[in-house]
Amino acid sequence: MKLFLTLATALLCALNARSQQTLAEYDWAKLASQIHGAAVVTIDGRQALKIENTNDAPLQLTLLNIEHPPITQKIYSLPGEIRYDNVKGDGFLELWNYFSSPGQPEARYFSRTLGDDGPMKKISGTSSWREFSLPFNSTGTSNPPTRLQFNLYLPGRGTVYLGPVKLAQYSNSNLTAALTPSNAWWSDRTAGLVGGYGGGFIGILCSICALLAYKGKARAFVTSVLLVLSGFGGVLATLACLALIQHQPYAVWFPLTLGALLLRGICPYRLRTFQKQYNDLELRRIASLDASSA
Repeated sequence: MKLFLTLATALLCALNARSQQTLAEYDWAKLASQIHGAAVVTIDGRQALKIENTNDAPLQLTLLNIEHPPITQKIYSLPGEIRYDNVKGDGFLELWNYFSSPGQPEARYFSRTLGDDGPMKKISGTSSWREFSLPFNSTGTSNPPTRLQFNLYLPGRGTVYLGPVKLAQYSNSNLTAALTPSNAWWSDRTAGLVGGYGGGFIGILCSICALLAYKGKARAFVTSVLLVLSGFGGVLATLACLALIQHQPYAVWFPLTLGALLLRGICPYRLRTFQKQYNDLELRRIASLDASSA
């Protein structure tokens, strides 16, 4: 069982990472001198860029300018890790994307971390290290961006720590991969597809078992199917616990938990019910044979 769980986890992580290509990594130790009021510090055993706003006035800083980024895909992002302490109000990270076309004025668009949760969660209050992502979908533009600008905005007092950031692009055609934490076993889209098709298949299989049990046929098949599904529910329960321990996102732990509860709650009960049906039918058949013999 341990070997199965290890292999399954490794496979899921590999499948999730396959669509992401890291184009560049940026080390704050080499860039901090270019950022006014920022410093590189060691915190929690890692180097981080520290930005502190010591007054109630808003603070906006440009942290990084990327000229002519080597982007070849339509979907790309700037992911990294962030920690913050006692941030007043709602701050955010933002990524400005600049596009140039011959004979046209420079166009610019932005992404901001203003969500309530996930990698695009706003900066407010206090948080331990968590992942962030600033994704962008350039579908509709004819050329890749000519420049990217990474900014931080704090509306008031607070301290922010930033780990190294990366520039990544994604081979699929939607933003799901860019918004999926790097340690996630799978994305929201994958969870929906597997849940939909897998749930439908199991539902059909259970309906076939119910029909066979009602007619008193294929007892060995029905028993085997329900025992396998019950065991699979146990595997899902183990994976759900592992996902919660590893702080996997909702799209990972919830489908596992739901599947485990349904399979472990329904299949053993249906197995007992079907076994009783088979036994009752067998007793009626024997009684019928005895009556006809008499």
